[in-house]
Amino acid sequence: MKYDYEQRIISSVDFSQRRPFSDILYQALRDAIIDGTFPLGERINEKSLADQLNISRTPVRGAIDRLNKEGLVESVPNYGVIVNNISLRSIKEIYRIRKALEVVLFDVFFENMTDQDLLHLESLCIQMKQAEEKDRIEEVFSLFSEYNAYVMKVASMPRLTLLLEQLSEYLKNFRTYSFYTKERRLRAILEHTKILEHMRVRDRAALAKEVEQHIANSEQETIGGFEDNRRLYGGSSD
Repeated sequence: MKYDYEQRIISSVDFSQRRPFSDILYQALRDAIIDGTFPLGERINEKSLADQLNISRTPVRGAIDRLNKEGLVESVPNYGVIVNNISLRSIKEIYRIRKALEVVLFDVFFENMTDQDLLHLESLCIQMKQAEEKDRIEEVFSLFSEYNAYVMKVASMPRLTLLLEQLSEYLKNFRTYSFYTKERRLRAILEHTKILEHMRVRDRAALAKEVEQHIANSEQETIGGFEDNRRLYGGSSD
């Protein structure tokens, strides 16, 4: 039986690229898992994928091995490979890494920033408050992203930016947990404003602590929402 999500994954695979089949398939499966196309807990059928793509099972196994190492799938004895559920452990791991990287990012921004950069961030914070007051939630999210993107641009650390963007792919699935209340969004706006204030007075130590606290608060909200969701729908928190 060919499910709709299987067909969407198959249609996204482009073997015309000059890359190994295993790499192409890994990216397609990874994207499908992260964006929710591939249902959590669903079995990945190696033979079905290989047959529909008209390739051997070797590149399919290679792609699945990489997904397994990344924690996106799990091998279940006497059953096969399934798409992993979001776990409390994975959330904590992602936030721990993100906290360390964000502190480095803002520290480098601190070294590079100009008065004009601070004015731009101040303008974004003002726009966040105005958008939230009018309940334009998607605009608030967009301004959060613009704030972070600008910091990355000024810091000019492409490898660090790439790592944070990869983490963001996971965290975007947690956004409904992190910002599902107006109270949390208002706190996040205040945290962004405080970060800006520490940079404006050139307090490097206070900046690092504020960034750490901002990420810690986001983690706490995410975990709280995750556990509420788990209690409602069931499932393991491991």
